Amino acid sequence: MFFTGEYDHKIDSQGRVAIPAKFRTAFKTGIVLAEGIESCIDAYTTDAWESVVDEISSRPSTNANRMLARARFGRAYSADLDSQGRVVIPASLREYAEIADTAVVVGVGRNLELWNQDQWQQVIADARTQAADNAERLAEMATRPGQ
Repeated sequence: MFFTGEYDHKIDSQGRVAIPAKFRTAFKTGIVLAEGIESCIDAYTTDAWESVVDEISSRPSTNANRMLARARFGRAYSADLDSQGRVVIPASLREYAEIADTAVVVGVGRNLELWNQDQWQQVIADARTQAADNAERLAEMATRPGQ
């Protein structure tokens, strides 16, 4: 499944968040929650997570790759969705992503990301600015003689 879109969801008192209904079937065999590279939580299907594991595990055992493996696997948690399509987000991941009452669930292709609302607004604003800047630079390069 290819995940897209942005969805606001409440976190209940037990630390559970609902996965958007249209994505729930993708997680029927389970879900893996892990610290994202930025201050978010990555949510993977079990198949997508196996690809991440294979990708990282196939790298040479350098110090940098061992550190990457520790960062990605050491704070990853496997879970199942409950009958209402919710998953418990471990407290350590909620603290890492600074998620309290509400999370923004964002589809980013092969996985979902869960963000603090304020941080997500800043990330998307930065992405829009960067995209506009990049488009401007590409347009300038295309109009230069000899390019």
